[in-house]
Amino acid sequence: MFDHAHQTLRRIVFCAVALFSVSSLAAQQPPANTDVGGHCRFNLQNQWAGPFKACIDPSTAAQCEETGKRDQNSGATFATGACPASGRVGTCAKPDSSVHYYDGEASSIEVGCGFQGGTWKAGS
Repeated sequence: MFDHAHQTLRRIVFCAVALFSVSSLAAQQPPANTDVGGHCRFNLQNQWAGPFKACIDPSTAAQCEETGKRDQNSGATFATGACPASGRVGTCAKPDSSVHYYDGEASSIEVGCGFQGGTWKAGS
């Protein structure tokens, strides 16, 4: 009987040590990057195009801040999740990101998308 109680106590101690070790390790991990998978809404304007209401995804907060400073862009705001789908004129999909346009002439933006090496999809 003493042997059974001793084994049970040993299991409880082992589980407690294991649980403490896992929670201690988890506490040492850096926080998750909440910027990954977000989007950046901004007013796109440069010497060739715009102004257009646009959104790029995926984006991080730092990338969004940089986008807002590029060319004559303005009003850049970062948020989690994907760019809104409603009201899109079209999307210029590139290998690493997509730029969604919410106003402007679709045929003109499509030409610009081609110059950027992207694939245009109207209304998406």
